[in-house]
Amino acid sequence: MIRYLLDGRSLQDESSVRGIGTYLRGLLIGYASLGVSNDVGLLLERGPAPHAGLVAAGFATYPARLRPLNRHVRPVLDPLQIRRALAGRPPALYHAVEYGQPLRPSIPVVVTVHDLIPFVMPGEYPWMRRERALPMRQFRSADAVVAVSQSTADDLQRIAGVDPARISVIAEGVSPHRPRSDDETASLRARLRLPGRFVLAVGTFDPRKRIELLADVVRGLRRHHGVRLVIAGSQGNFAAAVASIVARAGLSEHVRLLGHVTDDELGGLYQMSECLLFTSAYEGFGLPPLEAMAAGAPVAVFDNSSLREVVADAALVVEDGNAALMVAEVSALLANPAERERRVAAGRERAAQFTWEKTAAATLRVYQRVLRQR
Repeated sequence: MIRYLLDGRSLQDESSVRGIGTYLRGLLIGYASLGVSNDVGLLLERGPAPHAGLVAAGFATYPARLRPLNRHVRPVLDPLQIRRALAGRPPALYHAVEYGQPLRPSIPVVVTVHDLIPFVMPGEYPWMRRERALPMRQFRSADAVVAVSQSTADDLQRIAGVDPARISVIAEGVSPHRPRSDDETASLRARLRLPGRFVLAVGTFDPRKRIELLADVVRGLRRHHGVRLVIAGSQGNFAAAVASIVARAGLSEHVRLLGHVTDDELGGLYQMSECLLFTSAYEGFGLPPLEAMAAGAPVAVFDNSSLREVVADAALVVEDGNAALMVAEVSALLANPAERERRVAAGRERAAQFTWEKTAAATLRVYQRVLRQR
């Protein structure tokens, strides 16, 4: 019998290679390590079969399946269709790992909130703000809300009006990347056609990721060091804009746009890079800096939202939006091998504090508290 039912749809679509998919996979890894796989199940939509590894690990799938919906209407229709799906054989508790809370549920509901981007930056994401207006109101009715950072918890109180007594701050985890031999590194470099020395950027450069600011930093770094830029991540609808900004900055010959890479390839990129440059204006958590530190790359971020909370003193944390200062600090790092190694060691130590088992154990305590209160 499924005791804790999680929304598993992020493992069936394009979200599987983004932050929400990483979060759900990590949570399941944590539950497996805690030995509670048999209590946990996944609510899926009709269509792709669940990954065989999930079944092998003991995770059941809920008998009812949800209707596949366009992403623009899903936040509006989810409350009704999830309520109907849970009416047959309800679990003890339902966990919405992004949005997707059922309407007027008969069982306790826990919801994870990763960020409130459309409401923090409404001018950049007006369509998402409209789509998610209903889920935003529903946050206040959840039995418990998991925020992945204190920054997100503060946003939930300030913007969504969620009672702080209902909020639990539970950080995400990070999976360690395997070390590579020299031959493996050379093979990956040749296959991805990587430049010799490069700084790395990771993600889809929608407006909040600030590709213009990244271009300014890279152009400044190239005045002092012969580094190029590698960008890993599918750019989707933003591909043309990213290419245009790179060209206007005069960097087309010095930027390698890789598109989507596998987790294993990303681990190699982190390990080979001179530094991860993270120019985002807002992050609910900020997993790439943590992944980079775990893999042994120094990291530079701008000081906003949750980023200092995640990287602490292990990374270069620069005044938000100050490209010249980031150039100066990263240049000094690249010119000082001993300081770079110190940052690498500090980053590994910081990242080791974030494990999926810790995330899963803390989330399980939220489930148990909610069930006791009912």
